[in-house]
Amino acid sequence: MNMNTLTDFLQSSQCQCRIYDLGRKVTNIANSDFKKIEHNEQPYPYPIQQHAFLAITFWQLAKQTGNQQDHFIWFLKMPLDEQGFLKITAQTSFIKMVVEAMGKDLTAEIDKALQESLASNPFIFKPTPEKLALFNARINAAFIRPASSFYPAAVNYFSGALNWSNWQELGIQGVADITARLGHDNNQKNLINALPHLPQQPLQTLALCLEHQDQISTELAAAIAKQADLELQANHQGNAILLLRALASSPAVDITKELLEKQFSSALIYNEHWYIGIAGRLWNMLEDETLLNRFFESLANHHAALFPALFADLVAIPALRDKVLKQLRLSARSPALSEAIGMLFSGVKSN
Repeated sequence: MNMNTLTDFLQSSQCQCRIYDLGRKVTNIANSDFKKIEHNEQPYPYPIQQHAFLAITFWQLAKQTGNQQDHFIWFLKMPLDEQGFLKITAQTSFIKMVVEAMGKDLTAEIDKALQESLASNPFIFKPTPEKLALFNARINAAFIRPASSFYPAAVNYFSGALNWSNWQELGIQGVADITARLGHDNNQKNLINALPHLPQQPLQTLALCLEHQDQISTELAAAIAKQADLELQANHQGNAILLLRALASSPAVDITKELLEKQFSSALIYNEHWYIGIAGRLWNMLEDETLLNRFFESLANHHAALFPALFADLVAIPALRDKVLKQLRLSARSPALSEAIGMLFSGVKSN
């Protein structure tokens, strides 16, 4: 049997799987799309520094009942080539290492020695605590499993049952659980009501969790955008940046775009974290070539030192590559943008 790809390998072990990107956002990748990625029929859609950061959860079906068994997870950092395609040799190398360590029974009991062997695999990575909490919340909701033990306290807090200052016991896992279950327990309405009252810490934690969720209603998106405006007027730039990022996966694209355009017109453009947040989370907004040009113009004029890294990051995204390269050929551009582009070709680092 052909064992060159990850899904072929899992299928040969009678496993089913679901794939998520854990690089830019916690995003599900359809199995049909991932098969095309594995076979180099399309580039990886969410590259970071020429790597794909993947979470693959897999399980076997019980032969008698057809019920799902325990889930197992691989967190993989797989190299990409210059065009963003997954390196097939990396897949075969990883498969060989797993077979040498475990054989073909991927769901066997893992003793300490085997655990250490798998942990030393060069293709394994450890997600940040934030990404791990979000991933756990996402798969528990997707597979209709209970939320974590932190969930009830988070529901209680965001419902307004407590004093808004009593947030110290909130864990990020509980907040992640709420954002992964926006359609449950009145969570969406509770968040809309809570937004104007939240202290900085729970507001920022909530925003960081929401940026990965594509189930945000138009009403919640509007409330987030309104709060972002208020935070900006109060010169709470960090909060305003994170609330813009909170809309990164929202289907209410018009609301997100309007907020982004408002922030472009404010003094917030001088904050480097704003540019980093847009490139890292809201890159899809830059498929609008007018916004893309505005982004590069602003970046070149206010944070030229960031220009090479963010240009390289955005040009690697398949959906943006042609549009980013087109910016190099525009004749109508500011002296600052011309200079920043010149630095790309000269290899000289801007100060």
